[in-house]
Amino acid sequence: MTITQAETEMFEGAVDSGVLDALASGVGSFDRLVASLPGVYPSTVLHSLQRLESTQKISAKVWTALVKSAQEMREPLNDSYHQIRLPIPHPLDYDWRFSDSTVQHLLNECTALTRRGDAIALLGTPSLLRMGIEQSYPRQLILLEANRTVTDIFAQTIPAPQVFRCDVMRDTLPHLTAKAVVLDPPWYPEHIQSFLWAACQLCKIGGYLLISMPPVGTRPGMEREWANTLDWAQQIGLTLVKLELATLSYVTPPFELNGLRAEGLLAVSREWRRSDLAVFSRTHQTKVPRPTVQQQQDFWQEEVLGGVRFRVRKPNLSSFADPSLMSIVPGDVLQSVSRRDSHRQLADVWTSGNRIFACRGRGVLWQILRAMAVGRSPVETVASTLEYPLSLVQAELVSHTTDRIANIISTEQKENLLFGEQHNNIRQSLATG
Repeated sequence: MTITQAETEMFEGAVDSGVLDALASGVGSFDRLVASLPGVYPSTVLHSLQRLESTQKISAKVWTALVKSAQEMREPLNDSYHQIRLPIPHPLDYDWRFSDSTVQHLLNECTALTRRGDAIALLGTPSLLRMGIEQSYPRQLILLEANRTVTDIFAQTIPAPQVFRCDVMRDTLPHLTAKAVVLDPPWYPEHIQSFLWAACQLCKIGGYLLISMPPVGTRPGMEREWANTLDWAQQIGLTLVKLELATLSYVTPPFELNGLRAEGLLAVSREWRRSDLAVFSRTHQTKVPRPTVQQQQDFWQEEVLGGVRFRVRKPNLSSFADPSLMSIVPGDVLQSVSRRDSHRQLADVWTSGNRIFACRGRGVLWQILRAMAVGRSPVETVASTLEYPLSLVQAELVSHTTDRIANIISTEQKENLLFGEQHNNIRQSLATG
């Protein structure tokens, strides 16, 4: 959906008004200011403060105090323990996880809408299945999840029929019927429509869909997007039952936390991101065709090392090329988490900590990562794959890159401890579309 200039101007005006109202009500710190707004991204709040200071709508003293409070490092929260440790989210998956309080709220909602023995389908919400297992939840929970790193974790713990590796936007859906469906699609119109269509195919007539929706402060044009979503819901046989504003919260993943810190925003709450909960009932059958979602053109391979997830774009290997990781952005951490950021097209290597790099020798780099994952010599592995011995210069490039990767792993492991998901001791080599 194209955002118009008028929508952008209206959005900025609404954010500025919200900031002024919050300051007038006594909000005095940056993290509380962000929390008071309807899902406005922290850097957008910072830009609003800049506009307001430059037009003298707030004083330089207030501006300075708020910026200072945004730059004060906060102590990490003590995350609750989980028996099942999910993999660290990767930015290419649009993977944000609900907070424990939100998971409990959604499970409670499902309990109220269903009866014992009913099936509840979960679309892209692994944290609900995890808590359901840990609590012996009195309903049948069935997860549909596209990410193999996630599904493999559950495969070690629970019977296969409860988990389907399935991209609900493109793959053939499993044959199941649920009384309720909980879905958390990426916050873009085509994803939301596709998830809703898939949820309808899985939900009984008279059943319920619970969907996390982006709040009005997410970006310009959200009122239009919500109106379009309601129109689509009616077309596919859904009726809105209720809408709870800003009721769902997410735990900021390491990639977003790093992006905010790269902007100098250190004091943002770990659960600043909130969404609206929309509950629909499936009232009637329709024959609306499945929406088409454009397939990502890029092909990425993934290797997990010590819990740190490395994605490499099209790692083909026909001859030796320099595998060095080349900087694209200052500090190597991408400040944005939006798919609209132009730097995304430059990335050949992307970590779960939102570090991006260019790399000419992606095939060689892939062999280095695979060798490190199984404890083999990267130099010997690359030579064996190419079927000829490496020159001294080539061996040095491989060794230098190996050291660089080891340093990245060490750094991101420390960052991941703040997220509370310690790495699982499994190795994954994955292909993603």
